[in-house]
Amino acid sequence: MKRLIFGITLVAIMLTGCGKKESKEHMASGEANFTVEKQGFLTTKWCAEQGMFADCRMESIVCGEGECNQKWEFGDKEKMELVLYVHDDLKYYEVDLAKLGHEVPELLETAINRDQVTVKGDFGDGNKSIIATAFEAPPPPTKSFFKGCL
Repeated sequence: MKRLIFGITLVAIMLTGCGKKESKEHMASGEANFTVEKQGFLTTKWCAEQGMFADCRMESIVCGEGECNQKWEFGDKEKMELVLYVHDDLKYYEVDLAKLGHEVPELLETAINRDQVTVKGDFGDGNKSIIATAFEAPPPPTKSFFKGCL
């Protein structure tokens, strides 16, 4: 009986994630100073220029354009032209990831092709880009009972 209760408790902890906060802020080098905070849809430059804000082709993360897998040769340098499309401004800002460092893989995993992503940092290139020092990804979408049934 004790093993059953322990097993159920362990499963409950695993499912809840030990109270892990779903939406969290990521900062590079512990920096808390920033001059701009923008929220929008994080995608690639090619997708933003094409107006693709849902089910954007993931290949554009590597190449920066659609159908690039047909032109991409092994060993070619990857292009990560990420932009944040801000709905309030009706334009996109290029996102410079240099100061994020080791947080870049987590940014791609948790925030790419998602809306309500907050990027904090400083303006660069005449207010056309954001030099990111932190980002906040929205919580993952919840599973729906009817998803795939209709």
